[in-house]
Amino acid sequence: MAEDQTWSSMFGRQLYGTHRSFNIAVLDLNGSVCLRIHRPFSLINSHVTISDHNGQTVGESHQEWHAWRRRYNVFESKRSGMNQFARIDAPFLSWDFAMADEQDKVMGGVYRDFAGIGAELFTDYGLYAVCFDQLALSQRYAATNSSSSVRVTEHPMDLDRRAVALGAAVSIDFDYFSRHSRVGFGGIPWFTFPMGLSHNSSSNHDDYE
Repeated sequence: MAEDQTWSSMFGRQLYGTHRSFNIAVLDLNGSVCLRIHRPFSLINSHVTISDHNGQTVGESHQEWHAWRRRYNVFESKRSGMNQFARIDAPFLSWDFAMADEQDKVMGGVYRDFAGIGAELFTDYGLYAVCFDQLALSQRYAATNSSSSVRVTEHPMDLDRRAVALGAAVSIDFDYFSRHSRVGFGGIPWFTFPMGLSHNSSSNHDDYE
């Protein structure tokens, strides 16, 4: 991924921190743009719009205000307008952001893992997993002894929904884990998403792969 850089964006980074707007291009292995993620300036609740290489809107992710929970509503673009297909409702200080459908079945998720005490305290480095696989999701919740209360959907997410989940992952990282962006230093972390399963981030890079 690569963030569009302009004088106004650099000024906004220093002045507005995590409230600032940004435009990110998601590149394929040949360096061609396959997706774009746009986030306008937001004072309280953030939202991002994900579009394809032709500029056609694929979907959106909207942060929902709550005093302590971490909530997002995730939408896909249809001919009739935006259709909500998932919701994220994570507890206070949670690092697990499960995406559940209208039947409260988990269809995917964004998960942040511990990267080490030094990295967590002093840098924006983060270790993430963006998961869409039903078996991997079931195994994850079984490993955390929460499988009895979590149901995983039998229907896999299509490519458009996965693209929107990627945009939601960028927004989640920026909203809750970009400590340097909050004080006006560094930038959006560096991500790697091999086939939408996992990525690593580091605040010292503005270029994405």
